[in-house]
Amino acid sequence: MLLQLIGERIKQLRKEQGLTQEELAEKAGVNASYIGTVERGERNISIETLEKIIQGLGIPLELMFQFHETDDIDARTNKAEVITAISSLMHSRSLEENKLVFRVIKDILNTMDAKNELKNL
Repeated sequence: MLLQLIGERIKQLRKEQGLTQEELAEKAGVNASYIGTVERGERNISIETLEKIIQGLGIPLELMFQFHETDDIDARTNKAEVITAISSLMHSRSLEENKLVFRVIKDILNTMDAKNELKNL
């Protein structure tokens, strides 16, 4: 899951810069086919190689890990990906903000459960 998320993020950042896989590979000092396998989440990437790719993209480290910047959630997104996206959004927030969001989500879910119970009567 994390490999796919990182691969998708690399692909998104590369495309935003108008780079081909070959151009990014050259800037990062890696093989072009390697970039493709990383973007598809097919290859385990080392921290060292990830650092080269980040440098090749010329982006700050923290930008690489802003996964909520990836494509919006759509019909193909599975439950684990949605939970990971939510977690990514919450990571940079304070403890108090996280607690507030938790309470709001809990209230929403309780309301949904109550509504479903009424439907089933």
